[in-house]
Amino acid sequence: MTTESSIGTHATRTPTDKEHQIITDILNLYQLHPTEDAYRHYSPSATFHDPVSIAQSLDSIRAQFNGMPKLFASSETKKWDLLADSPPNTLAIDLDQHYVFKSPIPFKSKGMEQTVNSKVTFSFDGEGKIVKHDEEWDHQTNKTAGESGFMGKVMENRKKLDAKIVEATVPSDPSKV
Repeated sequence: MTTESSIGTHATRTPTDKEHQIITDILNLYQLHPTEDAYRHYSPSATFHDPVSIAQSLDSIRAQFNGMPKLFASSETKKWDLLADSPPNTLAIDLDQHYVFKSPIPFKSKGMEQTVNSKVTFSFDGEGKIVKHDEEWDHQTNKTAGESGFMGKVMENRKKLDAKIVEATVPSDPSKV
């Protein structure tokens, strides 16, 4: 089995029942349905990194996903495939997610639409909890300070600040969203 992404063809495999449940629960976050079932898969010290932010705790991750309904009118998973070459204690998926922004124009419910192809990778600890959740748009590695020098450090700190601002303004309890 194979899947096409923004950078080419990848071998895929069928997930186990447990893997399928984890992925389905996490994709509910992407679909604007934050639930405790999704967050139970994360370690309290988990990190989430995408091109916009670096969230450095479960509460910060909760705030990132709980805040998405404030930005998006809808978010639909168009397809996902489990990549066959995931290293041990890791699940990597090829994800096509269609986002519809809320409109900045009063009385108009929908704004710009965008489908994003991402490589989403979950790294697990010995207890089976997610300790790292990386989302790489167009399968492009998220840059870090060590890889990009001074400007990389500036960008990394901006991503951390973005996550802290969201964490300070969005409840981590999904029932309060």
